[in-house]
Amino acid sequence: MAYIGNSPANVGNYQIVDDISSSFDGNETSFALASSSITITPAKSGQLLVGVNGVMQEPDDTGTNGFKVSGSNIVFSSAPASGDSFWGIYQGQNVDVGTPSAGTVGETQMNISNSPTNGYFLSAQSGDTGGLTWAEVDALPSQSGNAGKYLTTNASTASWAALDTDANTTTKGLYEHEHTIDANYSITSGSNALSAGPITISTGVSVTVPTGSTWVIA
Repeated sequence: MAYIGNSPANVGNYQIVDDISSSFDGNETSFALASSSITITPAKSGQLLVGVNGVMQEPDDTGTNGFKVSGSNIVFSSAPASGDSFWGIYQGQNVDVGTPSAGTVGETQMNISNSPTNGYFLSAQSGDTGGLTWAEVDALPSQSGNAGKYLTTNASTASWAALDTDANTTTKGLYEHEHTIDANYSITSGSNALSAGPITISTGVSVTVPTGSTWVIA
């Protein structure tokens, strides 16, 4: 069949509502809704097109005119008479497009702006409508051979650096340390230690000075 203008879109989920006219008795106003004997629950009255005795009924969520929906029931503002005819169409439901087959979704469907790069991940900026892009993973630098170092950055690249604890070099005029030792400590074998006294060692705490090492409290 030809159409003047655009052809109707073959999308959407429109269901014919089961005939409820056999329940019309001139008194009852509320009737259960189903399509092919399966209960339907419209979200609002406007999702139904309803005709009673050949007359289109007005969808009205207040129930004042025409009809409203209440759960899976249609409620008419006035009871249809016995012998009145009925037809209805349930419209506007979401359409299940199914699950894409394996290997059918590519860069075009995902709107990726460029080709993937090894070691990169897909990223999208907040509010960005230009699609997904590949961004470099900001990973840790290699840990091999960097034991005891700390991670630092120059605001663009991360790297490992050695903690400067050399007592012979300092940009400060003095060193400060606590005067109470509250955790067990062992001086490294082959090293000496220097503390500014007096020093208090908490109960149950010990300082171990290896053979050949010296701890001086000045």
